[in-house]
Amino acid sequence: MDAQPRDIKVLETVDDIQQRRDQVLHHYTQFKQEARVKREKLEDARRFQYFKRDADELESWINEKLQAASDESYKDPTNLQAKIQKHQAFEAEVAAHSNAIAVLDNSGMEMINRNHFASEVIKKRLDELHGLWELLLSKLADKGLKLQQALQLVQFLRQCDEVMFWINDKEAFVTTEEFGQDLEHVEVLQRKFDEFHKDMASQEFRVVEVNELGDKLIKEGHPEELIIQKKKEELNDAWQRLKALTLLRQEKLFGAHEIQRFNRDADETIAWITEKDLILSSDDYGKDLVSIQALQRKHEGMERFGCSGRQGFNFGTRS
Repeated sequence: MDAQPRDIKVLETVDDIQQRRDQVLHHYTQFKQEARVKREKLEDARRFQYFKRDADELESWINEKLQAASDESYKDPTNLQAKIQKHQAFEAEVAAHSNAIAVLDNSGMEMINRNHFASEVIKKRLDELHGLWELLLSKLADKGLKLQQALQLVQFLRQCDEVMFWINDKEAFVTTEEFGQDLEHVEVLQRKFDEFHKDMASQEFRVVEVNELGDKLIKEGHPEELIIQKKKEELNDAWQRLKALTLLRQEKLFGAHEIQRFNRDADETIAWITEKDLILSSDDYGKDLVSIQALQRKHEGMERFGCSGRQGFNFGTRS
């Protein structure tokens, strides 16, 4: 069916013209208002899409970093110093990225304050991102702490092992059964023992230092408290054992010195007696008055020395 031609009203009067003009102007004003509203809605939609894109990108970035922050590399004690440096760089990267969530906050709150049609969605999205961000910061702090604790444990165990190695080495020294074959040898051993005793006195500060470090870690709530306590006890037991063995070695060396000194005095006395016995066994009684008097004086001197010598031959106490 052919379209009916539109009836066009003939404007016959001024009022008709004015009325028509008003109608056109009203329609035009309405058109411009609808166009403005449409433009604003399009702009709101565009801004929302930008917000959504940035939010998705930030969420993806946070999730990626969460995986890195959640690994348990601190359980492997190798290269801990390098791992800590890497973690510090990681923390700096996250801190530098905090501007991204601030920008997203500003954008989202601006739309919410303008009663954006997606205000509820925007607010929910911001809450989700803030939750993820706080989780990331928490994971970072927790991993940083665990790395530091792992390093502290490694340092503590290394110090324990160094002191234990020294103690074990010195324990072999103080348990030797070598006490000298003669007085000079004993005195050499005593001088070595005196040097060791000085070394032991200076070494005691390391035992104190390790104990203080262990107590500090335990007080701070280190997760490996049981290991630390056990190592402390092992070290202290070994140290007390070494001190006891040192005292025993000191007593035995003193005893060995007394025995060797007695043996030396006995040997000297026997040698003197043997020497004088040869003199007494001589058949020389002099050929004349002068030689007889000389022999008498020599004999009297030997007797005097023998008496005084017998007083000096108090074996074991001679100085």
